[in-house]
This record gives sequence, C-alpha cells and structure tokens, in this order.
Amino acid sequence: MNIRLLSLFIIISIIALSACKKNNDAPVTPKAGGLDVINASADTFNFYLNGTRMNATSSIVPGFSTGYYPVPAGQQSCQIKKQFNTVTNTIQTLLSITIPADIYPYHSLFVTDENVNDAFSTVDKLDTTSKPNMCFIRFVNASPGSGGLDMAYGSATQFMNVAFKSAGEFILISTVDGASASGSIPIKIFTAGSTTPLVTDSVKLAAQKSYTFYAQGKAGTSGFSIGSTVNSN
Repeated sequence: MNIRLLSLFIIISIIALSACKKNNDAPVTPKAGGLDVINASADTFNFYLNGTRMNATSSIVPGFSTGYYPVPAGQQSCQIKKQFNTVTNTIQTLLSITIPADIYPYHSLFVTDENVNDAFSTVDKLDTTSKPNMCFIRFVNASPGSGGLDMAYGSATQFMNVAFKSAGEFILISTVDGASASGSIPIKIFTAGSTTPLVTDSVKLAAQKSYTFYAQGKAGTSGFSIGSTVNSN
C-alpha cells in the first residue's frame, strides 16, 4: 500500500472512531434545581409544572408555601389553576408564567392575586452558617399596589424601600438578641420612611437556617399580613 493510501486510510479510521464515540455518548442530564411556590393570594389553587400537577395530595391554601419542588434546571413553564369546579365541570387557569433560565438552581414563585403581571419569581441564593444563635433572613414585597416597604426585625430596620415584586438579599441576624422571655422577636412592616407600622407580628427563629418573610395582601386592609417560609436545600 503506498504512503498516500495508507495516510487516507488512517484519516478515515480516525473520523469513523470519533463519530462512533459521539453517537455512544450518554445523554446529558440537566442539573436539578428547586422551586418553592408561595401562595400570597386569597385563592386556593394547584400548581402545574410543564403541564403536570405537582401538589398531588392537597391544594395550596392562602399563606402556604410548598417547599422546593425538584425541577430541571433551565426555563420552566408554570401554571396556577383553581380547584375543579363541580358545578361547571371546569378547571380555571388563573395564570401562566415562565421561570427564566439562569445559573441559580433555586427559585421561589410568588402568586399574589389573579393577575399574571403580579406574579413573580425570585432567585434564592441559599446560604448556611455554623454560628450559634444566628440565621439568615430576607424580605420580599408580595403586596400589589403597596409601593416601597420597610421591614424591621427586633429593634432595627433591616430592609428599606423594597418595591413590589422585589426581594432583599439574605442577611445574617441573631435569633436571640431582643427576644422576649418566650424567645419571640418582633417583626414589623412599614410604608417606606414611615414610623407607624402597617402590621406587627413576632417570630421564633431556629439557628443556622434561612427564612423569607414577605408582605401579602393589600396594604391598609385586614388582609395585609406577614408571611414566612423556610429556605433550605
């Protein structure tokens, strides 16, 4: 065999082996993430991810959060639907929303009312601490039409002028400083810049965890309140 034919044979063999290797590659499995669905609305609903109902055992009631559903990384199509109507034999879709793809695996979806433009998602950068009597908190404004809001934890304002559909960063705070005899610490929400609280509550937090507090309902009404969910991975 002359040198040219031998060289051509070697090149063809290399190309063939390379093609076989590519064809035999294992499929790429998308990195799993988590999606926490938070009902900050007055409706009871069910949550669908890419057409499949995720909360199989019970509906999601107002003020309730699901914890993180395992979901593939990347852009996801979400739907919020009311419970089955036995009178009309229909299931009303309240809203559809797309969670964008990004580099962060954990997100929260806030449903605030029946308006799709008022639903939003947050990136959850989950932090941990080994420090005793310390935990992470953040504040999310999930109150439509509220304007900017401040949130105080204990005696200090920790978040200032948080706009609707916005979230403050997780911050490290003490679980015991300023606590009552029962271990509770006051938490208050104000209109930005005001010294008169719109709502006051108290919480007992566990050390070495992460929490989200959120304003829900219409500011100035009896339905306005402080909700909370535990963020963990």
